[in-house]
Amino acid sequence: MACGAPTPATAVGDADSAPQPVIAESGPVIVFLGDSLTAGFGLAAKDALPEQVAKIFKDDGIEVRIINAGVSGDTTANGLARFGWSVAATDPDLVVVALGANDYLLGIDPEITKQNLSAIVQKARESDIDCVLVGLQPRGALDEGSRDAVFAAIYPDLAAKFDLEYYPSLMTGVQDKPELLQTDGLHPTAQGVKIIARNLAQFLEPIVESHE
Repeated sequence: MACGAPTPATAVGDADSAPQPVIAESGPVIVFLGDSLTAGFGLAAKDALPEQVAKIFKDDGIEVRIINAGVSGDTTANGLARFGWSVAATDPDLVVVALGANDYLLGIDPEITKQNLSAIVQKARESDIDCVLVGLQPRGALDEGSRDAVFAAIYPDLAAKFDLEYYPSLMTGVQDKPELLQTDGLHPTAQGVKIIARNLAQFLEPIVESHE
């Protein structure tokens, strides 16, 4: 089962309607390009990850404009296809790429996932947008040569190849705690998102400050 099916409620717009920044009125612009973990599947809009990261920055006195370009159900191919209007059209300083969970769950060839993510990073560079790559840690044992191991290796390999800022996994500290997950066992609750957001905000803070 993919991480949420695409619905009008979780889409972020269309080619004529780019997503809008939230929280701050000035500061660097960050776009979160992701799937249901970014879109806030099963949660109120204010509880989605980008909105929570924005709130943390606001509370800490850090000026930053954050755009939620997450669409539930998106694969890396979907993210690549909409990069132009979901990311480039907003003219951001930074894109946080958090895609691949649905590729993994749908059994997509890891090499295709790697190619799509590589193309996204290249498009970001062509648009002069800095990129943070968020990794994926499958829950299974990462036995050498297994699909899980190959999939997990995509992200550090690309981060090294393109010299990217690399965040290993959104779900660290949450994915193994049922009380922080929705009933599907995949998506975080609002409380789980707050934990994810605090960890990610701490990682992003020096990157944001370098763009001020």
